Amino acid sequence: MAKTTTRPKPTTPKKTESPGSTAPDGAADIRMIPLDQLEPSPLNVRKVAATANDDAELLASIRETGIKQNFVVHALSDTRFAVDAGGRRLKALKQLAEDSIIPADHPVPCLVEDERDAILTSATENLQRAAMHPADQFEAFEAMISEGRSEDEIALKFGVSVDLVRRRLKLARVAPEIIEQFRAGDLTLECVMAFTLTDDHDRQLAVWNAVKGGYHVHPQSIKRHLTETAHSANSGLGRFVGIEAYEAAGAVLLRDLFDDRASAHMENPELLERLAIEKLQAAAKTFEGMWKWVEVHLSVDYGAFRSFGRVYPQDIEPDPDLLAEEKRLIAREEELAAQNDDENWTEAETEEYYAIEPRLREIETLQRERQPYADEDLAIAGVVLTIGHDGALRVEKGLVRPEDIPAAPEPDEINADADGAPSPARPHVTPPTSSTPVPTSDPAATLRKADGISASLTDDLRATHQHILRAHLAADFEVAFDAMLYALCEQTLGRYYNNEALDISIRPFQAQNHEVLHGDTVAQKMLEALEQDLATDWMKLEKPKDFRAMSSLPIADKQALFA
Repeated sequence: MAKTTTRPKPTTPKKTESPGSTAPDGAADIRMIPLDQLEPSPLNVRKVAATANDDAELLASIRETGIKQNFVVHALSDTRFAVDAGGRRLKALKQLAEDSIIPADHPVPCLVEDERDAILTSATENLQRAAMHPADQFEAFEAMISEGRSEDEIALKFGVSVDLVRRRLKLARVAPEIIEQFRAGDLTLECVMAFTLTDDHDRQLAVWNAVKGGYHVHPQSIKRHLTETAHSANSGLGRFVGIEAYEAAGAVLLRDLFDDRASAHMENPELLERLAIEKLQAAAKTFEGMWKWVEVHLSVDYGAFRSFGRVYPQDIEPDPDLLAEEKRLIAREEELAAQNDDENWTEAETEEYYAIEPRLREIETLQRERQPYADEDLAIAGVVLTIGHDGALRVEKGLVRPEDIPAAPEPDEINADADGAPSPARPHVTPPTSSTPVPTSDPAATLRKADGISASLTDDLRATHQHILRAHLAADFEVAFDAMLYALCEQTLGRYYNNEALDISIRPFQAQNHEVLHGDTVAQKMLEALEQDLATDWMKLEKPKDFRAMSSLPIADKQALFA
């Protein structure tokens, strides 16, 4: 493969008396020496070879941009020179010459020194240099983009992948305040990578202010804060809506470019829920006008369907084509399994075997969907459409609300009506297996439809309400005492099974974005002021000294702690 490269511009060689001599007035003896006259120096102190990946990057860089730094050599003869500094660059040039990209006598700028300085020169080059700070590196990439260079061009120039360039550019877009913390050593590179989940500098800084006071700032903690109000694209809700539909609606997807295993996150929960509801409602149109009622729910509590009665479809003869396919697949599955060792299967047989079971489930679903419901069943029953845990549409048919379950017929109504005519068919309803109230609507959908309030906003309001209540409770011992006494009486004196002697737990509702939600509120300031005056020195003692110290506190201090 032949290609014209950007070669080093020839410099005017300095005239010297002989190879290895020192230039007049101490000036550097820089020569353009043909590549085929250069060879590795046995005096080079670097013995451990660089990685193949590092060498590949250097090769690509030299191929695109040429040599940017001269070699340091000593003369072996009039036409042979040993490279004391620049061994990797020499290896790259030799490879380019071998590939016919540059000629074998390609001129190379070299500083010619005395052989006695070879070891000192080689050691100095390898030891007296500092690696470029990562922040400087990815900001340099950002500057190149600003100059009009493309990501592909930068990748080609430095011999790296386009993905690597994109990752470094992503790092360059982190808030400057965070980059300065990184330069100062207060943040690791992994933490800076975590901040790249979003390009929103205000949000990055809010998370930084929330985590910086911790004992140890961990990348996962940063990611958790950045995604706490978002849904994973791999969640049931995320998979149901789909990334394409979510982005088509103009929403932002948080992607972790530094972790191939990490899920993308959908950071607009209100939009995501609205898209899901719209998709459910579109699917519900198929059943409207056929059943007595149709409802859509984003989610349904475990066991909720046991609160309904049930009607079931009528049995009909299975579709003969599907039945024949089912028998054929089962026979083939048994034939493959009879080999008793999947290592003997060909790739095609392995693929065939693992495709059989999903198809059998599809056939079962198709046969079941062919079974019709009786008209009298459709008149009393309904359908719920919701989202399965795997993100698939879940359709529950034949649900009968308790108030719609027909009363049992009287004995004289079983065979005939009042006129002696045969009794009309009555629905056969399987009664509910649970007395839990039947959900009649999706709370999130109802709120959103009536007031435009999302489920996440509802959680925020709940957390804010509790936060204010907590602040006022902490300032009033008598009310706090009464509230705790009430809870204790319920747990210890109530008529419940499996009561323990004392089992108190405090589980405050913690909003996902509590740092932002409560950051500068009156309630938060009240709590902080109260906590500053609490007598908590006893908590620093070892057990049981801590309990004795707490027990000896004045009653006022105990009351403050209790509240």
